[in-house]
Amino acid sequence: MNRRHFLVRAALWGLGLVLGMTGYSRFVETRRVRFEERTIGISGLPPHLEGYTIGVLSDLHVGPTTPARWVRQVVEQLADRRPDLVVAVGDFIGGHEHVADANWCLEPVRGALAVLGNWDYYDRRIRRALTNVTLLSNRGVLAAEGLWVGGVDEPRLGRPNVRRALAGAPPDAVRILLCHEPDYADDLVGPEHNVALVIGGHSHGGQVCLPVIGPIFLPEGGSKYHTGLYRAAHCQVYTTRGVGTAHIPVRLFCPPEVTLLRLVRR
Repeated sequence: MNRRHFLVRAALWGLGLVLGMTGYSRFVETRRVRFEERTIGISGLPPHLEGYTIGVLSDLHVGPTTPARWVRQVVEQLADRRPDLVVAVGDFIGGHEHVADANWCLEPVRGALAVLGNWDYYDRRIRRALTNVTLLSNRGVLAAEGLWVGGVDEPRLGRPNVRRALAGAPPDAVRILLCHEPDYADDLVGPEHNVALVIGGHSHGGQVCLPVIGPIFLPEGGSKYHTGLYRAAHCQVYTTRGVGTAHIPVRLFCPPEVTLLRLVRR
């Protein structure tokens, strides 16, 4: 084989690889949702909450890049697993005209506790339209005896107030904080806030990752604690890769995620 033929064949192989990876990232990996099961050790967890399971949804981005019908199927799969509690940590919509669609997608987990994400702040109707979830806008609820779940506004576009989110928590209750941007965990103070776990999304895990290199882009507010479980200065942080896609409908080496967090005593 002469040099010219070799270069032509190499170019064709390269083009085929690029086209193949593009097709895979667009049509295959974006729909290969993983149900990640993680065990979280919590100091002071009451004995009756041993094994308590929290289902986590994030970054549905219902709209042009993430079809509502597919998101609904994913949410139904989570509901079928019957977690003790479902939380949703923002970015429900991917376009202004899809507010009602996002609420329809959440119907199988009616009553889930939720906070808004940055995309949700682009449409003021969403606070009234999301009737299938309970929005925790700088407030909290006693989700179970001995378990307080608070939620704060989106850090960059809202007015997060963690003190208000934790106000009313029983002194001996385990405190979990929902926040769309997981890096907000660094704003917490240990003795004052006493949060055991922050649950966030926002990063999409990078959405497109490369071997060895990792995520090629991470957003502000989701670059430090971008994927999985971390230990921050005063709490643990879990960041889910989320369900949908934003801007471009592709994922590579970063499949969509729905999470089941199982709490255990530590």
